[in-house]
Amino acid sequence: MSHDGSSDTELPPPGSAPRFAFGPFVLIPERRLLLEDGAPVRIGKRALDLLTVFVQQQGAILSKDQLIAHAWPGLVVEEGNLKVNIAALRRILRDDFGEPQYIATVIGRGYRFTAPVQRTPLRAHNDLPLGAQPIFGRQAAIASIVQDLETGRLVSIVGPGGIGKTTVALAVAHEVASAYEHGAWFVDLAAVSRDAALPAALDRLRDRKLLLVLDNCEHLIDAAARCADRVLTHASHVRLLATSREPLCIKGERVRKLSGMSTPPAAIRMRAEAALEFAAVQLFVDRATRSCPSFTLSDANADSVAEICRRLDGIALAIERVAARVDTLGVDHMLEYIDDHRHMLDEHPGSCERHRSLEASIDWSYNLLSQREQAVMRRLAVFSGAFRLEAACAVAADGVDPSSIVEDVATLAAKSLLVTQARDGEMDYRQTTITRAFALAKLAASGELESTLRRLHKNEQHDE
Repeated sequence: MSHDGSSDTELPPPGSAPRFAFGPFVLIPERRLLLEDGAPVRIGKRALDLLTVFVQQQGAILSKDQLIAHAWPGLVVEEGNLKVNIAALRRILRDDFGEPQYIATVIGRGYRFTAPVQRTPLRAHNDLPLGAQPIFGRQAAIASIVQDLETGRLVSIVGPGGIGKTTVALAVAHEVASAYEHGAWFVDLAAVSRDAALPAALDRLRDRKLLLVLDNCEHLIDAAARCADRVLTHASHVRLLATSREPLCIKGERVRKLSGMSTPPAAIRMRAEAALEFAAVQLFVDRATRSCPSFTLSDANADSVAEICRRLDGIALAIERVAARVDTLGVDHMLEYIDDHRHMLDEHPGSCERHRSLEASIDWSYNLLSQREQAVMRRLAVFSGAFRLEAACAVAADGVDPSSIVEDVATLAAKSLLVTQARDGEMDYRQTTITRAFALAKLAASGELESTLRRLHKNEQHDE
C-alpha cells in the first residue's frame, strides 16, 4: 500500500475470474479494483481485503478473528486496526450514517455483508498468459501505462532484467483487452534468435483492432524497432506495448522506465506493520510464506527483511529468489550470504534461460554490449556508490578515449545497466548491487582490477 493509503497491489485476471456487483459498486478482486458507477474508487489495501471477503461470503457472519486473519495474514494485530479499517470501508461505501446498507455489526459475533451481491464472470478476450501470483507496488505504473495507451500507439516499458517489466505489461494488457475489438495478444521474443523471423505475421494485422504485446525486445532491438514502425505505419488500429532493457527509439514511442519496488528507508528501525507499507517487503513476505508457511514478519525480523530488500535494490526477481530460501537459511543469516553467494539467486531449470539466475540475466545484457562498452561497465564496478560522469571518465579511461566513455556511459544507462538520478543539476550514476557484483567478477577475471582501483584512488585524492 502506498503512503497515501491507496492500494498498490494488482493481479492480472484469469478469464473466468468473478466480479461482484452491489448497489452502484463493482468489485473485481483479481484486479484489486473497486468501481463506483464505472469509475475507480480509491481504497486502502486492508479495506479492499476486507471488502473482498465480505462480498465473497455475502450474508455470512464473519468473526473479528476471521477478518483479521484474512486482511493481516501472518501478523498479530490489535482489534483496533480492524475497527479503523471497517470504519474506512463504511465511509467509502457511504455506509457510515443511518441504517447500514452494506456492513452490519452483529453484536458479540462480528460483521455481516447485508446487500445483495450479483456475481458474474469476466470474459477472456485474448491469448495473454495468466498471472498466478499477486503483483505488488505497481498500481501507479500500470495506471500510467493504461493512460498512455489511450492517447499513444506505442508504449515501451524499460528497465533491467528481473525488475518486473513483463508482469506489468501483462497486467496492463489484461486491463485494457476488452477495449479492443480483437483483444490483446502476447508475443515473447526471447525465443526468437533471428531478425528475419519477426515480420512474418505482421501483414495479418492490417485490419485488426488489437493490442500487441512485444515482450523481451532487447536482443533484437533493431528488428523489433523496424517491426514496430511497420505496424504503426500499416496497421492503423493496432497499438503496441513493448518490454525491453532499452527503448526502441522510433517516432511516437512513449517510454516508461520501471524502477525497483519501494523499500523502507535505511537507518530507521522498522516495525512489521510499517515495513509492510513497502512493496518490496510485501513481495518478500508473500514469497517467503509460500516456501515456508510458518514464516511471519515480526518486529524482530522486520529490519533484516527491509535491509535484504534494500540490498537487492527492490528488484522483484532477486527478492523472489532470496525469499524462497527462508525455509533453509532463515532471515537472520540471509544478509551475510547475499553478496558472497550469488548462487542463492539461482532458480530451478524450468525458468527461461535469461531468468534462470540473476547472473544469467545480467550476462544476457552484458553479451549484447560491444567490447569497449563491456570494459567500461567492468571498470565502473569499482565505485561502491553513486558517481558523476567526470569520475567515470577518469576511472574507465585506460586505453579508451574520454569522449567515448561519455557515449558508453549513456549507452549503459539506456540499456538499464546503470541507474541514473538527477541531483544538483547533474546526473548521478550507479550500478545495482547485483550488477556491480557481476561486473566486479568480470573485472577481476580480466586482470584489470588493481589498475582500475589505482585510478579510482588517484581520482579520489584529486577530488580531495
